[in-house]
Order: sequence, then C-alpha cells, then structure tokens
Amino acid sequence: KDVVDIISRNDQAWRRFYDENEPEDCAVPDYEERLMQEKDLGSFLRLCLVRSIREDRTCIAANKYVQSQLGEKFTAPVTDMIADILEESSNRKAILYLLSAGSDPTLMIDELAKKRKKFPTDKVSMGEGQEIIAEEKQKNGFLAGTWLILQNCHLGIGFMEQQEDLMSKTPEIDEAFRLWITCEITPRFPIGLLQMSIKVALEPPMGLKAGLHRTYTTTVSQELLDKIDSDKWRSMVFVMSFMHSIVQERRKFGPIGWCVPYEYNTSDIDACILFIEKHLAATVMVGQPISWSTTQYMIAEVQYGGGNTKDFYRGG
Repeated sequence: KDVVDIISRNDQAWRRFYDENEPEDCAVPDYEERLMQEKDLGSFLRLCLVRSIREDRTCIAANKYVQSQLGEKFTAPVTDMIADILEESSNRKAILYLLSAGSDPTLMIDELAKKRKKFPTDKVSMGEGQEIIAEEKQKNGFLAGTWLILQNCHLGIGFMEQQEDLMSKTPEIDEAFRLWITCEITPRFPIGLLQMSIKVALEPPMGLKAGLHRTYTTTVSQELLDKIDSDKWRSMVFVMSFMHSIVQERRKFGPIGWCVPYEYNTSDIDACILFIEKHLAATVMVGQPISWSTTQYMIAEVQYGGGNTKDFYRGG
C-alpha cells in the first residue's frame, strides 16, 4: 500500500532499478529484505513490482516465477517429439498438425520417414482439383502401407469431410499406413475427423533460445552436421539457425519488427542450409575460398529477402 510513498522518498534508487537491463534479477530498493523474508509471496510480489514498473520485462519475470515455483521443466522449450506422436497413431488414426505462421512439419515428417524406411512420402498440397489425386494416393497407401501427407487441408475441406468414413469404414488398411494432415485453424474443419485424430498444435517457438532449441532438435541433426568435415560448415549452420530464430522472433514486435507480417518458416532455413552445403562442397572441399558475397546474396536477397517489399530489410 505504501509503495508510491516509498518510491517518491527514494526516487534515485528506484530510477536506477527502472533503468536496469534485467530488473527482475536485481535487488528491489527498500523492499529486498522484505521480499526475501516472504517465502510464500516474495517471488510473486517481485513479479508484480516488475510488471508495474517495467512492463516490457513481464514475460521474462513471469517465466522466472514459474520456474522458481514449479520447476525448470515447466519453462523449458517444448520440442516436437514427433517419434512419440507416431507411436500414438495407427493406420486408422490420422495425425493432424494445426499450423500457424512460420510452422511447417513436412521436413520433420520426412526425416522420421527416412529413419522408419518410409521415405519418400506421398504428398498432396490441397486446393482446387487436388481431391481426386489425394483420394487415389490414399487408396494406394491403404494397400501399400505408405505414408501420406495432405498439406494445406484448409483449402480442401470437402475432402476432409470424407476422411471420417474413409478411415473408419474402409475394410482393409495396411497396418503401416499413416495419414499426416497439415491445416490452418479453421472453424469449418470437420468435428468427426478432429475428434478421431491426434492433434498437434505447431506454433513458432517463443524466444531465441527456444527457436535455436527447436532448430537443433528438428531441422539440424548430427547427420547433417557430419555431412561436411569443416568447422566453417558447422559455424555457418549455427549462424543460419540463429538468424532464422531472429527473423521469427521479430514478428512479436509488430510493425516495429516487420512492417509486413512475413511468414518465414522451416522451408526458408532448409533451402539456405542446402545452398550452403552445395557451396562449401564446391569451394572449401576443393581448396577454394568461400564467396561471401554470393552467400550473402543468396540468403539475404533471394531466400529471406525475396518476399520482402522493403529494400532496407535485405542485406544480411
């Protein structure tokens, strides 16, 4: 109750607290001893003070509060345990990925398919006229036990409405068959299929640390890092992963981050890593220097900058 009076009487100390880069980790003027004595409410009161004085640090302070009260596992980045999801599925139970901007599970599914000897997977990007192709591939998959990925199914709701009958009433489906569905969130999606599927909400990770963690647990594998025996290769993969996390994280700042909400996703970093791999194979591995101007142009101007409408976003 007396916090306003205390701040006014010791404004210089509170000003220093306000100006701190990480106030949630600093001693609170006039209150630190009291907060330390309050075992039950101390950390929560610290969170409230940070929320009141430095609203921009609220999420970080809340993260620390949850970690201190419940444990680190409740704040650690959640990885996409796609192998565990596969174990829960069956030949009659589809796996439904609910997408948001910047997310695409196709590469993860293909990587898992390689490990399970189901690669290449059948893929159909839904849209006008694709229902016939998708139905044919699905029926072939029922017999051959292949994996089928139906992409962008919010553009093929009519075909989705048939899936409940196809998956439940088809007499014989090979035990190895798996149906993967990617779809943006839409109220038109059939309730029956939604209820009988394994639902996975695939959202871009929050924070640079979480972004790097996801990249190194999904896109970047040990097999990828071992492809080229060069420290420059591993360093460039890390820099590429760091840059990808940055451009995704900037979206949370709205117009301050990007004037236009660009949908950067895993296909961008996949394409860039593939280019770097081929470029190093043609230069470093044969004793030639890396062409940094070529690398910068292909990544900043073409891949990430190709969809930008503002010239000052390009340049790397």
